[in-house]
Amino acid sequence: MTARISTIETFITRADLVRFNVWFLALAPFTYKYMLCIALGVLGYLVYDRGMPDDAVVWMVMVTGSLLTGFVATLVYFLWCIATVLMVSKVSNGILGKHEYQCQQDGLFEKTIANETLHKWGALGHVRQVGSFLLLQVSGYQYHVFPRQSFENQAQMDAFRQQLLNQVNQAKQLA
Repeated sequence: MTARISTIETFITRADLVRFNVWFLALAPFTYKYMLCIALGVLGYLVYDRGMPDDAVVWMVMVTGSLLTGFVATLVYFLWCIATVLMVSKVSNGILGKHEYQCQQDGLFEKTIANETLHKWGALGHVRQVGSFLLLQVSGYQYHVFPRQSFENQAQMDAFRQQLLNQVNQAKQLA
């Protein structure tokens, strides 16, 4: 049996936030739904404005142009999201800097320079490892990020991940 890890300290940097957001936005289904909506909107506007094309080449140009517009709009949105996260993230508001987490009986306790919060086990979501990050979903689009360097080795990171999974799953079974 693996040893229980009671306290983990992380130090979140802007680079950690960029890496996390690149991963999240690249894999999130809403990113592709957004791109498709923009592309369909542009295609609909082109058909409305110019009429229904008779030629397959014109269709190809319109569809390709619409998809490219959707891609560019999504890229702009992607960059805007990352820029916004970087602008609002500070040590003083508890997003950047030191985070101390303690696994307690009733939940995961988080302490930063700005706040102290107890996240009840049953209210927490997915636990997963993505690249060098362990992620714990707090709500729909909010995660606690545990960079690999917060752990002595990969085995300790895996043990903490399993511990979080067990606590969250156990709380959900009791609910």
